[in-house]
Amino acid sequence: MDKTKLIEQIQENLKDIYHKAIDADTVIQQQQEQGKAKYTELFKDSLFKAKDRQFLPYVEELASDLVLLQESQDDEHFVTQLKVMVAKLEQIHGLLANFKQLTR
Repeated sequence: MDKTKLIEQIQENLKDIYHKAIDADTVIQQQQEQGKAKYTELFKDSLFKAKDRQFLPYVEELASDLVLLQESQDDEHFVTQLKVMVAKLEQIHGLLANFKQLTR
């Protein structure tokens, strides 16, 4: 698969994650207002640099990673960035899915 198609797929993935993150952050905000959701960050021991109790900062980090991926000049750097990005996407997809199950 060529780089353009990979980037397009990641962009579509990010759009989906973004909408799910907004919904999840709304639930988190409601839980915090009720005295629930007392955790300090969503991910521990992850590839994410962000440390937050809502999803959008992690989505913003993924968007920044996408820009770095698009700006990769050589194939080796592209592949390295791609691997990190895919791992982060898997982490956030998994957490969003688990979060949705828990809040039903």
